[in-house]
Order: sequence, then C-alpha cells, then structure tokens
Amino acid sequence: MHRTTQNNDFLNMDFQDKFPDKFESIPSRIFETMDRNELKEKLTSLIKELLQNDFARLCNIIYRHDVQEVKFQKALELPDIVLQAEKISDLVIERELQKVETRKAYRRYKENNNKKSLK
Repeated sequence: MHRTTQNNDFLNMDFQDKFPDKFESIPSRIFETMDRNELKEKLTSLIKELLQNDFARLCNIIYRHDVQEVKFQKALELPDIVLQAEKISDLVIERELQKVETRKAYRRYKENNNKKSLK
C-alpha cells in the first residue's frame, strides 16, 4: 500500500483549510495516513465540485501546485466531468510526488556536498 505521507500538507493547505464544510467529518491530519486511492477519491470529489461551481478557484489551485497547463487543458477536454476530475486529481498528486522526489534529491546533494567540504 503506497502511503502519501510526505506530500499531503498540500491537501491540508489548499483543500481542507479552504473547504472545511467538505472535510468537517475528517480529522485534520488524516491525509497523512491516507493511501493514494483514498487521497484520489477525496480529491476527485472536491475537484468535480470545483469544476461545476468554482472554476476560477480550481485554476488558482492548479497554478499553485504547478501542474502543467497543457496537461490541465487536456484533462478538461475529456468527455465527462468525472473523467476530468479524476485526471486532474492524478495530475495534482503526480506533481506533488515529483516535488517530494526533487526535495529528496536536493537534500541528498546538499548532504553530499557538506560531507565533501568537511574533508
């Protein structure tokens, strides 16, 4: 089971904090223990609602998460809103996982350079 512990602060920050009515029954840090499928399910539900009711806010969230605009536009071309929401959820999760990997690589790079400079 793939846990998404390292990249779920984005959900707490962008989704749970801004939509407390949608997440009121969910403990505040539950996203840290949610597997990817559960995360996608919750995110898809919220993105579907944003697609229907607040597209500008969705665009702002997508921009803040640095999802490629071309991929976002392609997701919007899918034939139905559920498919659109699922694809956009995947894009957000994938981008956040990429950020985690980049941070890990940078941390390793810094640690290696610090070790070299101490020699």
